[in-house]
Amino acid sequence: MVSHRDSLELFSQSLQAVYRYLRRNGDTGSDGITRVQWLILWDLWRHQERTIGELAEKLDVRPSTMSQMIDRLQLAGLVHRYQDINDARARIVRLTDSGKERIQRLKDTRTQLLAEPFQQLDEDEQATLVELMEKLASFLPKRGD
Repeated sequence: MVSHRDSLELFSQSLQAVYRYLRRNGDTGSDGITRVQWLILWDLWRHQERTIGELAEKLDVRPSTMSQMIDRLQLAGLVHRYQDINDARARIVRLTDSGKERIQRLKDTRTQLLAEPFQQLDEDEQATLVELMEKLASFLPKRGD
């Protein structure tokens, strides 16, 4: 019988294997996007716009560090930064059309990479896996969402 600790360790190893597979096979790096840039773009995709401070809090970095990260994304044409009309000190960040296209391409790549392994499961297994992963994700502490 597998212990609770052993089950957690096996689960963690499996998650790491999936993550490594995605990274090795073009999940982000091959498109010139770093992991941190992916996280910023993904958050902007989900929330439409964020302040520099909100993004910094989400990634647990200083606002000045986030500002530098946003500078690089803006130079790449992936985000647009503008002044908040309600607070002259705040800067709002949004995806550009190019940024939206890039994140969609990355999402499509991730989906394609997982399609074949996922299809090795029967329909019931697929549904169970998705249901359990969503349930597990719902129990994770929320930070800045």
